Amino acid sequence: MDKEYRSKRPKKDHGSGSITQRKDKTWTARIQIGNKQNGKPNIKAFYGKTEAEVKRKLKNFKQEIQKNDFIVVQKTTVQQYMGNWLITVKKNTLKPKSYDRLETTLKYQIYPYIGNLQISALTSDDVQTMINQLRDEGKSYSTIKKAYDAVNECFRTGIIKKSVITNPALGVTLPSNIKKRSSDIKYFTKDEIDRLIPVATSIYQNGNSVFRLGYIIPFGLHTGLRIGEILGLKWANVDMDNMTATVTDTLAVVKNRDKDAETKYKLIEQTSTKSISGQRTIELNSIAYNALLQIKEITGEGIYVFESKNKKPITPKNMDRLIRNAEVRAQFPEDRMLGFHALRHTFASMLFAKGADVKTVSEALGHSSVKTTYDIYIHLINDQQKKAVKAIEDF
Repeated sequence: MDKEYRSKRPKKDHGSGSITQRKDKTWTARIQIGNKQNGKPNIKAFYGKTEAEVKRKLKNFKQEIQKNDFIVVQKTTVQQYMGNWLITVKKNTLKPKSYDRLETTLKYQIYPYIGNLQISALTSDDVQTMINQLRDEGKSYSTIKKAYDAVNECFRTGIIKKSVITNPALGVTLPSNIKKRSSDIKYFTKDEIDRLIPVATSIYQNGNSVFRLGYIIPFGLHTGLRIGEILGLKWANVDMDNMTATVTDTLAVVKNRDKDAETKYKLIEQTSTKSISGQRTIELNSIAYNALLQIKEITGEGIYVFESKNKKPITPKNMDRLIRNAEVRAQFPEDRMLGFHALRHTFASMLFAKGADVKTVSEALGHSSVKTTYDIYIHLINDQQKKAVKAIEDF
């Protein structure tokens, strides 16, 4: 390395930088910006033909450091930056299932597109390109918006913490949100219900149930509860005298992050529901009430209403397998093999068919807002409005 000749000037404060002249008469400005991972000083250098030129570069760099809290100047990639945000910020605020979902969004919808870019170089155009690529690949609006929201929140937090100057999500436009039509919402028809329930609750000639927990199907159909809410329901929260059930806990399958974990996923109990509105007391109609009576005869006095023979909680996957087996036994065609969540949609469709207003349905489903219910079931609601308008003719 060429020798450098230091100008005789007063000693500068630590971190203020130094300016030297090289043997070839060019100038160099150096400043330390923390330390490398190995503990050695991390030095940033600027070169120029004149002392004034490197002074200007050093001054601009110091201003950038002040604005960005010493972080933006580091060669941090989007993947490193957002990964750190996920662990240090979001892990404290999200339930395990939501944390898994956000981690998946970063891994599959963000990192492959902008993960290798440095945060100091990331622009709105880069984020817009990512959004457009997701759209062109046929990703749903919900998937695209989750990716956008993650970038937006991460960099908005970065601005507050002064780790970045700008938010590259600003100015980005999302594709139009094409609402699902009612035909896209999978729910059972009345004929299918009339075939499915008898099969799910049938018994052999010896008196044993064909499906040990088959009564979970009519219970889900007549309560509209989410599968996690049903599986997390405890007898302590069921008031058989007043025919009510209080929803407070949910069961969810999440990634097993335990040290030396033998399984990739594990079943956990979350002591709160999906939203504040999810914590609710529901009325049990006679069918749901009878389903609980039948289940109690099978499971006995366990902790959970629906549990295994060895008194362990049930996974959602097992219940999806149960309903599919019942559908096969009821001779449903392959395109009508619907999952357990279809019971919830069927519950909503039955309420609308009986003239329930959207607010009532929203409260029964435990949605966070009426808008959520409206967005999901907009065409079912419109169908009911059309019927109401035609009914006026009877007057």
